[in-house]
Amino acid sequence: MAPTPHPFAVEEPGNIPLPSAPLVRTIAQIRFPHLTQFTINEDAVATGIATALAEQYPLMEVGQEVSVTVTSEGARENRSATRLWRLMSADRAWQISFSGTFLSIDTTNYVHRSDFARRLAEAWEALNRQVSVPYIERLGVRYANQLTDPDHLKRLPELLRPEVLGVSMAQDAEAALVSALSEAQYRFLDGGAFLARWGLLPAGASIDSARPPYSYSTWVLDMDSFHESAPNTQRGENLYEDVRALARRGYQFFRWAVTEEFLLAFGGQQ
Repeated sequence: MAPTPHPFAVEEPGNIPLPSAPLVRTIAQIRFPHLTQFTINEDAVATGIATALAEQYPLMEVGQEVSVTVTSEGARENRSATRLWRLMSADRAWQISFSGTFLSIDTTNYVHRSDFARRLAEAWEALNRQVSVPYIERLGVRYANQLTDPDHLKRLPELLRPEVLGVSMAQDAEAALVSALSEAQYRFLDGGAFLARWGLLPAGASIDSARPPYSYSTWVLDMDSFHESAPNTQRGENLYEDVRALARRGYQFFRWAVTEEFLLAFGGQQ
């Protein structure tokens, strides 16, 4: 089989479900300019959205906006004073978050991109029934993967293609590699962009603050596929398809980065 020239050369690599996938979390976020209606009566807007989505997300919390940055020390949270609302499914596997500047969906139970995109589109409709969003500034989909099984970590040369493996196995007892993160950024003709970070995280670090850290190094693959738009050019009319397209780019990179042995190791059936 001829090698794939770059991660996005195969438009549709074909979906192979992985029952034990190392996918820690999947997030999609819509950013928009600050909405006046939130400043005027944010509680009424939030109540309307929560009411519309209560059947799927019966639990609610009010907190502060948090952004997450992945570094060699793990995930770093940056909290702001901005108030936000979180609606959660009964099992807390799905979460809808929103404020006057963004709407997001977050899950630890990702199945496929169609279901993921549908859920975000439904939340977007609920938001716009309460307050009309003039345009979208940024739409992004993020996939965070973490390999933690020691047996899998020993098999990294089998599970990852050489371009991705990098220096991850360049170590021995006298020179143990503590951490090594690589980064790649892509731009596309349609205005979209893609950012991937991958490599070894040191012991005590994690890419998900909700999970306890490990006492040994783990391997991560964190991918962010996004599109930033000029004012008044993206109003979200085709949000479902736009989210699916961004998610597909994440899957393209993932399938390029891993080997067939990786797919088999996590329950994939060829």
